[in-house]
Amino acid sequence: MERKFLFIIGWCLSLTISAQTTTNVLQKSISALGNWETVNDFEYATNRINIDKWQGYDFDHALPEKDSFHLFVDLKGSHFLHHTQNHYPGGYVFDTYRLGRDSTYYVYDGIGSRTGKDLLNLGSASFDKRKNSLLNNFPYFILKQLLQEIKDESVLTEGKDLIVLKKNPSGTEEYRFDTITFLLKKITRIQGQDTIVQRFEDYIPTDGLMIAKKSSLERNGNIIYSDSLSLFKYNQNFASLVFDFPPGYKSTSESTPVLSAKMIAKDVYLIENVDGDRNIMFINMGNYIVLTEAPISSATTKSILDVIHTTLPDIPIKYVHLSHFHNDHIAGIAEVVKEGATIICAENMKQPVMSMLQNSDSSLYKNGKVNFEVFNNKKVLENDHKKLEFIEIPNSHAKGMSFLYLPQEKMIYQGDLLSLPADSYTTPAIAVTKEFSDFLRQKKITFTKIIGHHGLSVISKETFNEIVKMKKKDPLFKNTFEH
Repeated sequence: MERKFLFIIGWCLSLTISAQTTTNVLQKSISALGNWETVNDFEYATNRINIDKWQGYDFDHALPEKDSFHLFVDLKGSHFLHHTQNHYPGGYVFDTYRLGRDSTYYVYDGIGSRTGKDLLNLGSASFDKRKNSLLNNFPYFILKQLLQEIKDESVLTEGKDLIVLKKNPSGTEEYRFDTITFLLKKITRIQGQDTIVQRFEDYIPTDGLMIAKKSSLERNGNIIYSDSLSLFKYNQNFASLVFDFPPGYKSTSESTPVLSAKMIAKDVYLIENVDGDRNIMFINMGNYIVLTEAPISSATTKSILDVIHTTLPDIPIKYVHLSHFHNDHIAGIAEVVKEGATIICAENMKQPVMSMLQNSDSSLYKNGKVNFEVFNNKKVLENDHKKLEFIEIPNSHAKGMSFLYLPQEKMIYQGDLLSLPADSYTTPAIAVTKEFSDFLRQKKITFTKIIGHHGLSVISKETFNEIVKMKKKDPLFKNTFEH
């Protein structure tokens, strides 16, 4: 504590008050960026390196994934088309288009492996939020907005940096500028327990504008992604076809259904459409319940627990099985632990789950309220009522992955070994799905249906075999306007 206090004093002593004001610095920085006010439209693309330990194969050794980011923006017509290709271990490729037109925000899948042929209408409420999020990749738009919101106060200096501070109810945002060029270098924001840092580096002139050749985003000192500029053009007068709807897709609207449970076998229940595209299974073992997964957030997981307690009142949740460590599957684990549930997972998963608990509710772990039953290869829960088998599987998606097998029902519940879109559109099996198929065959595990955590909830054995044998398939949509 004393060392931290002395560090804070030392940091404060290194700061001096500049003669310049926030308005003055922001105006100079905007001017240094060139004639952005003359820009009517622009096309921007980067090669992106993603490094997210919560979505990698090995939690302790995150490996970079090479992704792409391509953006068309028509400022005059208030249109945008944002295309990303994100890669994840095990052969997953998310080929996502985000379209803004007519003050409405749409999302669709170029390959079809995630959302099939759905053209998802997210409405007008999401339009401005997404547009502003995209424009916040560019210093000009960040600073224009900041200039409207900030008070005109003195600016601090530290070394070669000018520092503008913006106070919010949630904390303070810090903007750092080069003292010579006035170009924006770094933004630091506090979001809950996280410190988010956005950087802009190696500015280059492009037809009268300055644009950062490199940019990045960090969380708590760890790189989330880094971008390298591959293309920037402006005032091209885009053809309206750039923002057309993709042919052959079906328009659907996002809805938030009231969650409920349905019985899919005796004492086996399924909650569908959790957070839009997730399916959660729970099993009544007679005098206790076994739950699968704790997804997305504490709030989402709590909504799942509410459904369970409404469906099976007065029966406690004794166990929760976590299939793998990716944060979208375990981020709500603190809520289940608070109810006294023991965590069942492969031994390799224990450390990531502990880290998640420390991030979300450290008091649980410090107070010794977290119980694990870890296993290698296989664990069985059995009573006179039912038999459950938790089986670890070698795979390329996530170290320590396991699935739940119900031998009496000949049913499997799994997370991310097999995912099909809710509209049943099929694409060839990726690497991890082929590994899953090989494993089931080698271990002679008999089944008639597979329950998917994402998308289509119930997948027949016939459909599974069909996609495993399927040959290469062309994408549903490819944007021909991308240079």
